[in-house]
Amino acid sequence: DLKYDAVESTYNTKHNVPRRESPWKVDVESSGVPAKLRLLEQELINLEKVVNGDLSKIPLVMRKQVKRYQTLAGKIDDLCKRMQTSDPCDSTLSSEFRTQRQTEFLLEAFHLQHRATETRQKLSALQAETAKSSFGDELTAEAKMCTRRALSSIRNNFKEIQRSLEIWLARILGDLEGMLARDGASRIREYFLSPYASAVR
Repeated sequence: DLKYDAVESTYNTKHNVPRRESPWKVDVESSGVPAKLRLLEQELINLEKVVNGDLSKIPLVMRKQVKRYQTLAGKIDDLCKRMQTSDPCDSTLSSEFRTQRQTEFLLEAFHLQHRATETRQKLSALQAETAKSSFGDELTAEAKMCTRRALSSIRNNFKEIQRSLEIWLARILGDLEGMLARDGASRIREYFLSPYASAVR
């Protein structure tokens, strides 16, 4: 049976982090990314049912991209958990130590933003590879239609995941930059030259 079963979204496709909630106080499930990844996994299973020939390798390449997103989401979640444990807004800390903590978190968020840029580049390469893959003469018109539908849905979900991660990171960065601005000083330049900055880059 060559029918492609479209997987209906059971979540809001918009980023789920409440606007008034600090983005680093939100867990990874609330970000909406894991739900989107689970949906994508099901779509890849459906795709494997209909592809063959040159396209048969596409699900494997796509799963590698899924793994990249899982890893990146996990790293962002880990950063958020550490920020919750070591509150960068802790008023009991000295101004200098609070600024140091905020700056270290900010540098790590910048590093993760760079990783997000890399996943976007990988996604662009994946989309280009998918576009040039041949359907093969052995596929019926119905099978080709099902495959195109599957690939289109998967591409859209990849874009949603990429966008969600980028928004999450941008909000974390904005929050940290706001903290530093409120404290009236930023030691970013100093930290970019520090051993810590070299370690996280």
